[in-house]
Amino acid sequence: MKKIITSFIFCFLFGECFPQAGEWVWIKGDSIPNQPGNYGVQGVPSPTNNPPSLYEPCEWTDLNGNFWLFGGLFGSGSASGAYGDLWKYEPLSNEWTWMKGSSMLNDTGNYGIQGIPSPFNLPPSRSWGAASWTDLSGDLWLYGGASDLGQPNVVCPRGDLWKYNIVSNIWTWMHGTSSCLSYPNYISVGIPSPFNVPGARSEFSTTWVDSNNNLWMLSGRGSNDLWKYDIASNEWSFMKGDTSGGQPGVYGIKGVPDPMNIPGGRLSYSSWKDSNGRFWLFGGNTGSLQNDMWMYDPLTNNWTWMSGSNTPNDTATSGAYCIASSNFSPASRFENRARWTDACGKFWMYGGSNTNDLWNFNPLTLEWSLVNGHPTNYFFHSPSYGPLGIPSALSQPGSRTGAVGWTSNRGEFYHFGGASVLDKKNDLMKYVPDTNCGGCNLSTFIAENNLANELLVFPNPTNSSITISFQSSSNQTIELRIYNTLGKLIYVEKEEITAGKYEKEINVEKMSDGIYFLQVKMKEGNINRKVIINH
Repeated sequence: MKKIITSFIFCFLFGECFPQAGEWVWIKGDSIPNQPGNYGVQGVPSPTNNPPSLYEPCEWTDLNGNFWLFGGLFGSGSASGAYGDLWKYEPLSNEWTWMKGSSMLNDTGNYGIQGIPSPFNLPPSRSWGAASWTDLSGDLWLYGGASDLGQPNVVCPRGDLWKYNIVSNIWTWMHGTSSCLSYPNYISVGIPSPFNVPGARSEFSTTWVDSNNNLWMLSGRGSNDLWKYDIASNEWSFMKGDTSGGQPGVYGIKGVPDPMNIPGGRLSYSSWKDSNGRFWLFGGNTGSLQNDMWMYDPLTNNWTWMSGSNTPNDTATSGAYCIASSNFSPASRFENRARWTDACGKFWMYGGSNTNDLWNFNPLTLEWSLVNGHPTNYFFHSPSYGPLGIPSALSQPGSRTGAVGWTSNRGEFYHFGGASVLDKKNDLMKYVPDTNCGGCNLSTFIAENNLANELLVFPNPTNSSITISFQSSSNQTIELRIYNTLGKLIYVEKEEITAGKYEKEINVEKMSDGIYFLQVKMKEGNINRKVIINH
């Protein structure tokens, strides 16, 4: 009780509440399901704005750490429909802004001319697991999903690719057809072609962006085909998999890559990218529910079965909270789109298939740990909200499917919407990982490593700028990152460099005094150094 009162006083005095580590806090939206939302004025943020209660919208995080939301399904049966509205949420102000699109259900959109941006362009309303990416330039991309036609079990599957430019607030229809139910066209394997077309697909959010700014996506519509989109050429490449849906997986030996390995055709939702640029996915629906973890290496074009079972409908295996083991695994599930990657590169996942469990996966040790919720109790769990904005050990999103998630610059996890049985939600909840329960301890993670003697950082301590210097063994792409002690990424820059001596000056004059963590991501590995700023 004393802890709750203290939190309430802090929130009242300072206007911002921080969850205790390992706790959820309800920060926005309604605790009552099936709410129509409050749009306010387009383009104007407001503390009273809220998106409608939504199932299976799609999400992005922009380069400034703001969250974006598009579409989603509202209502049920003959009263259901999909939205085509675009929203932005700013974590620092805790405010939503309706940015674009109609506030009406089942809007038909406006395609305009392919490849030509126009303020009148709008993607049609959609839900049912559309794919989304944020590219390295900060543009938001959208593919597929399905438009709800306002009739039970009648939808329009989409095969269109869209780009949204944040600065201009303009959509551009980039590729694919404006009609319903377009079919894939597999012209060549591994070779881009203007005639390669993934076709209409839905119920998937297994997407990645590689270091060359290519967009990748897997499956949808129960298939296991893997596609890559080259933004510069506006062409798709069919990279791997079967050309028909419903194909069984080839697991091979766990942990051993093989050209013959392939995940079974599935509706898939949880995906991550590790620090080495490899792609990961978990579970999905192959006709039965799965809990297999797969890793794809773009350099070798090989899949590897890494964790979990190859037996459908497998139950959870776990120990007590916060205990990690390579023998543990979540129960089989799908529609588990609420997933996150922390600053240490660990993967996190919540819910799906009406579960209410939060899990952590370490891709280096292949260990799962249960962090929160009930992994083996599959009965419905109602959300527990507590007072708005007040952290509580009792708060929890409850059983949820079709929700989305974002990671803030502070390393906090945000969870929005989804459905509990037939009830759709628009609640926004925040979770701060506990470093004693799988959370990222950045000061340990970015300790100086064995490669540190190859990197010079001077002056250190500094009061205005630092100079980075090292020898590059080859032409390559590097990424410079600076984190603060809260795990917030406060500086990032990507650069193409040539073999030989590399040197760069970074202005840190506006950063507060304290300890920071510099990370140089390069071909040979990550080089980590501590930097002290003292004005």
